[in-house]
Order: sequence, then structure tokens, then C-alpha cells
Amino acid sequence: MRERLIGIQVVLILSVVVIYAVPRAYFTADLVRDNETEIIDRAADFLEARIDSRTLSGTAVDVATLESALEGTDGARYVAPDGTTVVAGQLDDDPSSALVETRRTDGGGTLTVTRDRSIVTREVENALVPLIVLGVLLATIACAIGYVVAGRMSRPFGRLATAADELGRGNFQLDLPRGGVPEAQAISEALGTAAARLDELVRREREFAVNASHQLRTPITALRLELEDLTLWPETTPEIAAQVRRSIGEIDRLTASIDDLLDLARRTRQGDQVDLDLATFVADTVERWQRRVGHDRRDVVVADSAPVRAVISTGPVAQVIDILIENARLHGAGTITVATRDAGDSVQVRVGDEGRRTFGSEIFGRGASPGLGDGSGSGVGLSLASELAEAAGGHLSLDETSDTTCFVLLLPARRGASAI
Repeated sequence: MRERLIGIQVVLILSVVVIYAVPRAYFTADLVRDNETEIIDRAADFLEARIDSRTLSGTAVDVATLESALEGTDGARYVAPDGTTVVAGQLDDDPSSALVETRRTDGGGTLTVTRDRSIVTREVENALVPLIVLGVLLATIACAIGYVVAGRMSRPFGRLATAADELGRGNFQLDLPRGGVPEAQAISEALGTAAARLDELVRREREFAVNASHQLRTPITALRLELEDLTLWPETTPEIAAQVRRSIGEIDRLTASIDDLLDLARRTRQGDQVDLDLATFVADTVERWQRRVGHDRRDVVVADSAPVRAVISTGPVAQVIDILIENARLHGAGTITVATRDAGDSVQVRVGDEGRRTFGSEIFGRGASPGLGDGSGSGVGLSLASELAEAAGGHLSLDETSDTTCFVLLLPARRGASAI
């Protein structure tokens, strides 16, 4: 911003100097020319009077008479009535290179006085040099003042830009400029108000997440204990006991999900990172979904792939895969395919279905829904999946080169390791 302000002020200053200097230069040049013309006129008047005086007294006009009124490179020529010609000085009667003044004397002779135009040019230059120097000096001083003023005017806006960047990073304790430029002060006050409101909003959301997780733990724990007791009843058949144990596993996974979401709300570390075979981890996650997807008469399969080593936080990654499979089950069509791939510096988990893609990356915005205009979907799942992926050190994106729906989860690879 400072550079633009300086540029604007420099342009304005130079414009003012040019607007003042150019007409002033023309005026000065005309003034010098008029002055030189007046000088040659006075010389011609003086010589004309002397010639007339000598003619009346019967004295001949000689070179000394003509030189008495000449200076420098001036020249004069007198042609008497009888044709006698007297020349003095550096006569140049070419109007293109000299100022020429011609007079008829009372005695019938002709007087011509000339003045070299180079003298005029030199005088014009001598008159314009101070004007040019003054203009350059004024422009330099004005530019220096403009630089200082622009720096003072732009400094608050630079601090506001830094404060806005800090606000975007989640720092609500901003160092805002006070006083100075009224516009900057207005922006500063608005930014301070916005930071206070956002701080309050985030605090309430985090408190809600903490309170909700605390309130959910008690009934979930009680439900788990009851299910464990149910497996110990003598009336419980082995088949029912096995199903109950699977349900207990789902409750444990729900508890872990609550902990992960609480950590996400607190912006804390998303669990311990584990060095594992991502392909096997994905296969185990998909296995939990096969029965539920099968109820919809659809299939969820794991594409054949070689083992892929990765270092991940298993909780958030499992939740992201769950959200993507659930999204494909609710809004997609055909077989759901989950694949893993080693991409060198990173590893990929691709979740896709055979449904035609009708949306772009805007789907990750909070409130966006992949539903087909039927109002299905809350518009939270994919946004939450994206946040969980970022919290796990990865990134969730949409493969926009594919006509069908396919989401790509990028995760950090295990450094220095290769496939098993």
C-alpha cells in the first residue's frame, strides 16, 4: 500500500510541476526573445539617429559610427543613397539564423542591424536552467515528504493486515493500531469487535463440546456395563452374546469418536500416531460396514493393493473413512470402492462409488450437502471429515477429474520405508 501511495503522490507532484513549469518555460522563452528584440530595436534607433545627425552635418558614416551601438556578435550595414556601403561587426542578415531589423534613414539610406539567434538561445537556456533546477528540487523535496507521509498513512493498514492474518489463525488477542488515520481507526474498531465476538463464539462452542462429551460418557458407560452383564446371563445364547460383543465394540468406537471430536474442538493432538500397514487398517474399517451396506443391497469392497506403510492417528482417520463410506451409502450409487495407494511423499485412501458427480470442492463447506436436491444430508459430515483429516496431518479432497464421485484422503507416508 505504501508503494501505491508514494506512486500516487509522485505522479501528482510531477504533474503539478509539469503543469507549472511548461507554461512558465514558454513564457520565459518569449520574454527573453522580446528582450533581445527590444535590444536590437534600441540599437537600430540609436544608429539611425547618429546616421541622420552625421548626414545633416555632412559627415560620412564610417565603421566606427556603426560599431558604437553594437555588442558581441551583432552586425550592422549602412547603404548610403549613392550606393556606398559600410559594414561593421558580424553581419548576418539571414532571418533564419539572426534577428534582423531594417530602417530607412531620413537621408534616404538603408540601415540594417542583426543579432545572432544563438545569443537568444543561450539567454533562454540561462533563464530556464534555474527554473528546471527549482522544479527538480521541489519535486525531490515533495517526493521525500510524500514518502514520509505515505509511510505514516500505510503503517496502520500494515498492522491491520497482520492482525487480520492473526485472526485467521485463531488468535483473538490482537495488537490493533489506535489513533492516526480515521479509516484505519474504524477498521481497527470493527476488527476488534469481530475478534471479541469470534472469541466468545469459539469459547461457547468448545464449552458445548466439553459439556456434551461429559454428559454422553455416563449413559454410554452404563449401556456398556449392561451389555457386558447381558453376555454373562445364562439365558443369553452364544449367537446373541457374539452380537452383543460386537455392539460393545461399536460403543467403544463411539467413545473413541467422542474423544476425537472433543480433541478437535480443543484443537489438541488427535491421538497417538501409529506406524502401520494402511491397506490392512482400511480393510478392517471397511469390514465393519459390509453388513450395513449389504442391507441396502449394495456392496462395499476394498480394491486389491499392495501393503502401504503410513504413520497415522488411527481414530481421526477411521472416522474420515466412516464418514466417506456413509456419504457414499446415502448419496451415491452402485458399488462403494475403497482403495489405498503409495504416492511417494504421501499415501492415499480413495473412497468412491458409481454415482455421477454433480458437485465440486464446495461440498466441503459447512452446510453444503451432496444430496440430489431432496433435502437429504445435514451438510456437516464432509466438512467434519475435512477438519478431521487436517487435524490428523492430512488433507481431504475431491477427485474432480473423475465423472463419478471419488474422495481422496492424503496422509503422511512413513519416511524411509517401502512396502512390506
